[in-house]
Amino acid sequence: MRSIHYFPRYSQRENAVTNNTLLLFLRLMEASRTKFESFITRLAGDADLEFSPQWLRIGQQQSTRGSVVDGYIAQDSFKIAVETKLTPGFAVEQLERHLEIFSREDHRLLVLLAPHPPKVTEELTAFRDRARQKRVSILITTFERIIEVMHAVLSPNDEEMNALLDDFEAFCGESKHRLLPNDRFMMFSPPCGPSHLDNEQLQLYYCPTDRPIRRADYLGIYYDRSVRSIGKISKVADCEIDLAASEVTILNNVLLTEPEKARVIDAAKLAPNHDWDITTGHRFYLCDELLTTNYRKTSPGGIQSARMLDLRKVFSQSLPATLLEIAQGLGEASWT
Repeated sequence: MRSIHYFPRYSQRENAVTNNTLLLFLRLMEASRTKFESFITRLAGDADLEFSPQWLRIGQQQSTRGSVVDGYIAQDSFKIAVETKLTPGFAVEQLERHLEIFSREDHRLLVLLAPHPPKVTEELTAFRDRARQKRVSILITTFERIIEVMHAVLSPNDEEMNALLDDFEAFCGESKHRLLPNDRFMMFSPPCGPSHLDNEQLQLYYCPTDRPIRRADYLGIYYDRSVRSIGKISKVADCEIDLAASEVTILNNVLLTEPEKARVIDAAKLAPNHDWDITTGHRFYLCDELLTTNYRKTSPGGIQSARMLDLRKVFSQSLPATLLEIAQGLGEASWT
């Protein structure tokens, strides 16, 4: 049985996506005001915002005289408004009307949120200048950037917030609107501690099916403060395993070859060595090959849950053509 998600999946409309994003903001604000302020400050970059210690309000679908903004966060001296677009481009005429939501706040921020940063046209640049004259800063950001910045402000000890962020990331990854369009650059890197030898030998990783995980093209086997192996994910299969009969039942319509089924069965046979039973309720990430690397984590402490590592931070121009070149490049790099 799957666990209940923090963020509902039943609706893909813009207001539902905005609501989930605002809920993530609210939960961070409730967990730690200091980390929420750090998150907004990093997200805003050069927007030159300052914060007062007063509590913020959060809400959705507030009307002005001519339009309805998707969501907002506010206090007497500070207000953030959010406009979400799941399709390319923002209508400047609508954004002009959104400025009416601001009144006497000392600090005003209108966030334009989309899967891709929109093209900065002359019309949008002119709007930003007009907004600045009304003391409203315009921040253009993406779902990817929100996830990246929130990961940066959370610590491994923020277990509940990390779980929330993981589920938000999975929600975005599962969306039909491709809220995270850069999955092909991402490496799913779970901590593999006691099972890492099995993972490397069998060229796979497994975890409970109810664990929210966003899509990624690559798998990184992490242990001892480093990603030690990397492979390109070929198949993701939810499996039920009958060890007595050496049979695998696949629950999500993925076709596994007989050798792939044998690897899954071998993993299930080895799992009791780690006091685990993975014969039911587990998902398997299979690679055709795993290559050795040493992509080192330089910040203090290990990781308590899986990380999504963006390979573009190592290969800024373009990903190498072969997995071997990627493994070699990661072995000469590090991450925090």
